[in-house]
Amino acid sequence: MEQGTGSNPSLADQAAELTLTLKVTNLLLNAVSMEEPVKALVGRVADLCHGAAVVYDADGAIVESSGEAPTRLIWNEVAASHATDQEFSIGRWHLRTRTVALHDGVHVLAIGTRSEDLLPRLGDVLLDTAERMLAAVNGIQHGASLRDRRDNAHVLATLQDGVLPSREHRHWGRLAQYKFPSYVPLRALEAAAPGGESATEAHVQRLIDSAKSFGVALLVSIRRLNQETPATISAVIPAAGRAEAWLNHVAQTLTVGTSAPFGALAETPGAFREAETALEIARSRARSFAADAGPATATEIVRLDEVDLATWLLSQVDGQQLLARMRPILHELRDADTLHATLVTYLALDLNISATAQAMFVHANTIRYRLGKIEELFGEPVTSAAFVTNLYLCLQSPVLGRQRALGHQHDVAAAG
Repeated sequence: MEQGTGSNPSLADQAAELTLTLKVTNLLLNAVSMEEPVKALVGRVADLCHGAAVVYDADGAIVESSGEAPTRLIWNEVAASHATDQEFSIGRWHLRTRTVALHDGVHVLAIGTRSEDLLPRLGDVLLDTAERMLAAVNGIQHGASLRDRRDNAHVLATLQDGVLPSREHRHWGRLAQYKFPSYVPLRALEAAAPGGESATEAHVQRLIDSAKSFGVALLVSIRRLNQETPATISAVIPAAGRAEAWLNHVAQTLTVGTSAPFGALAETPGAFREAETALEIARSRARSFAADAGPATATEIVRLDEVDLATWLLSQVDGQQLLARMRPILHELRDADTLHATLVTYLALDLNISATAQAMFVHANTIRYRLGKIEELFGEPVTSAAFVTNLYLCLQSPVLGRQRALGHQHDVAAAG
C-alpha cells in the first residue's frame, strides 16, 4: 500500500515533525531551570525564530521580551482582535500571537521574525511548546509564591504573639530570609481598605508587588477579628531606606496606621497596639475629610510617632469616657450648624478671621459676629487659650478634615 498519498502526512514527515518538536522542547526545557525562567524562556524562543519574542499581560504591559520587534505596534494589532491565535505582518516583521491562560491571569505570547518561511515551519511548534513551558513555569512560581506567603504570614504571627528576648537572634535569622537587614529598626503597620470595605488577598498581593518594586522588605498577612468586622492588613517593614516612600505610595489606596520605630522583636506586640491606635486616628481623619469635601473613598496615613500631643492624648482615653466629657460642649452646637461650621473653619485656619471669611465666602465682620454668638453661647471668650484648647479637643477630627479639605480645594484650583 502506498504511503504519503491524500491528506495524511507520510511517516517521514511525522518523524521530522516529532524530531523538531523534541528538539524545540529540549532547548526550551533548559530555560525552566534558570534563575529567571520566564526571561530565559522568552530569550530561547526569540533565538529559535531568529527574531523576537514578547509576553504581554492582559493590559498590554510587557512581562518579558527579547529582540527588537515593534512591541507597541504588535500589541495594538492584538488588542484590535479577540482571536486567540493571530498571524500578521508589520513592516518586514512576520508575526504570530497566542492568548494563553495562566495562574496569574491571561497573557499574550508573540513571536516574530524577518524570515518569511520560518514561521510556516516553526510557528506552531514554537507557540505550542512555549505555551506549555510558560504554564509550567507559572504553575511552579504560583506554588512557590503560595508557600512563601504562608511562611511569611507564620513569621509575622510568631512576632505578634511575642518572642523572648533571649531568642531574638534566631528570629532575626528568619527575617533575613525576607531581606530584612539584621537588627534594623522596624515599624508595625495596620492598613484598611477605604469606605469600610474588608481588605482582601488582592490588596495583600498589591502590597507585596509594590514593596518588591520599591525594594522594601515585608512581612504581611490579613487580620480578621470576626465575621462582622472588616478585615485589615497587618505588616512589619523596616523603618529605614525606601520604606517611608513606600508607605506614602500605599496610602494612596489604603488607610494606614503605623507604630513608632522599634528595635527589639520582643516589642512587636506593643508596636501593633500602637499601629491599631494610629489606624483608628487615620480612619477618623479620612471620614472627616470625606464628609467635608473629599472623595467618599478618602484615605489617610498616620505615623503614631509623628502625631501631636493633643492627638496622642485623645488616642489614649477611653472613647465612651471622652464622649461623656465632650457632650456638654457639642450639645451647645447641635442646633447651630452655621456656628459649628464657622468654629471648625476658624480653628482649622489657626484663628485667622480673614482666612475664615475667605474660606466661607462671607465678610470678615460676619465671622466676627458669629464668633460673638459663640462666646454668648458658651460664656467664654474665643481669645481664651483654655477655651480654645477645649474646643479643639472636642472638634479635632472635623477640624483636621476641614484643613485637609481646604488644602484639597486649593490644589484642585491650582491644577485648574
